Amino acid sequence: MRVLLATDGSDDARTATEWLSAFPLAPSTKALVVTVALPPPSALDIPTVREFKHEMAEAARVVAESARVVLARRWDAEAVVLEGDPRETIAATANAWSADIVVVGARGLGTFKRFLLGSVSSAIARHVHCPVLVVKGRPASLRTALVAIDGSPDSMAAARFLAALPLERTLTVRLLTAIEGPQYPSAIPGILAKTLHAALDELVREQAADAEKILARVGSDFVGPAAVIRRDVVVGPAADEIIQAAADAGVDLVVVGARGLGPIGKLLLGSVSEKVLHHVDCPVLIVKGREGIP
Repeated sequence: MRVLLATDGSDDARTATEWLSAFPLAPSTKALVVTVALPPPSALDIPTVREFKHEMAEAARVVAESARVVLARRWDAEAVVLEGDPRETIAATANAWSADIVVVGARGLGTFKRFLLGSVSSAIARHVHCPVLVVKGRPASLRTALVAIDGSPDSMAAARFLAALPLERTLTVRLLTAIEGPQYPSAIPGILAKTLHAALDELVREQAADAEKILARVGSDFVGPAAVIRRDVVVGPAADEIIQAAADAGVDLVVVGARGLGPIGKLLLGSVSEKVLHHVDCPVLIVKGREGIP
């Protein structure tokens, strides 16, 4: 496993470092800590400008080395300081280094003030070729993981990625599928409305039965690593249902596919994963279906 941690020394970045240091990864994991120093543009090559850039680089090295020391307690870890736009530099580095997972804080307000959820975090989730873990909230041990499943390749890959990790047997895995409820037309004569409602209710029951089969199949991947498996099928907009479930006490991680299948089979960072990323209060792991499983 190759894990890249992007940090800027902000509170969220330090939380990401602490969270990652306790995340269930194999002892053979290799970690790369990346800090991006982005000096303001200047055409002047004078001592004052050179000194400022040098100070920024030194501050970045301190930030990167501090995170490296934390990760080195568990894994082989190295640190690098790069220049450029963090959104482009981190994604390019992760792809070139063949990272298996990228970890980043939700937002940063540290020395370089560059990690802002909606720009860097979202850009990384879109452009890297591997899963992305966006950390927010307080550091906590992984006790309950909420995995959103809709049958799409990305959601199935998300479940397999989590199941392949060296999980604690005390972990509770909650598998959740949200069925988009039908729209019941109102301008229909009473006798026809009753028949139509019955047909739509039957459609929901059929979809729920299909969802249960998918969840049972996915749940079998966790029989070894996880002690408790919960399977829930709910009716409602997928993103809203995931966000509501993530608000339950004890949910420490939300796992979603980068893109999912909407009610008409259209590939939706995808609207669902993007909305979940922005609105839940715990770490979010976004997985792309075409990538390999560790």
